Amino acid sequence: MSPAHTPINRRVLREEIKERLMDAILRGSYQPGDRIVETRIAQDFGVSQAPVREAIRDLELMGFVESTPFKGASVRALNRAELGEVYPVRAALEAVAARLAAPRVTDEDIRKLEIHFQNMLVAAETGDEHEHIANDVAFHQIIIERSGNKMLLQIWRLMQLSTWTFVTAIMSGYGLPAITERHRPLLEALKTRDPERAADAMARHITEMGEWLLADNARQDGRAEIGE
Repeated sequence: MSPAHTPINRRVLREEIKERLMDAILRGSYQPGDRIVETRIAQDFGVSQAPVREAIRDLELMGFVESTPFKGASVRALNRAELGEVYPVRAALEAVAARLAAPRVTDEDIRKLEIHFQNMLVAAETGDEHEHIANDVAFHQIIIERSGNKMLLQIWRLMQLSTWTFVTAIMSGYGLPAITERHRPLLEALKTRDPERAADAMARHITEMGEWLLADNARQDGRAEIGE
């Protein structure tokens, strides 16, 4: 059941543990109701319990686990429709960020966005999910930070919104190349420095990923009905 295989670089402890636990939950290594034991996971990863506890707290906030007094954390049964609710929220927030960021992005920002986009292309070709997600997060964070709205940045981080691309990659049935390509029109829109074009591109970028998730849910329901 353990999602761990090798020690984790301390630089990314909390995020790496969270991603690996999410991966184990989304792929079924952890089943609904399974307990997530801090001490066991810390031992598997070769780390202290502190970053494990933080990662579990993040997953609870995102709805992947639930905590019960005297029993600790356990995996929640995932509902795709419920998970899909985060995408319109994220789309609205990040569209605001893109609108504010567009006239403020510098040539250096564009250069960094292009580097992260190219890194995503390479990661998609090699199937490196964790490298892809790291660059996806960095891509979006540049836009959020360039918006200049500290409250928006705080909400974005608090809600762990960047992590949901990981959910899309695993649960939507669409691969990393398709997700990567959805960044191209967003990057081109930002290059124009047009606020409305950037906001529209961002909203479509995220909304479409939510539609992928729900469409795959409908396909699975259809297959279940056929099998009955």
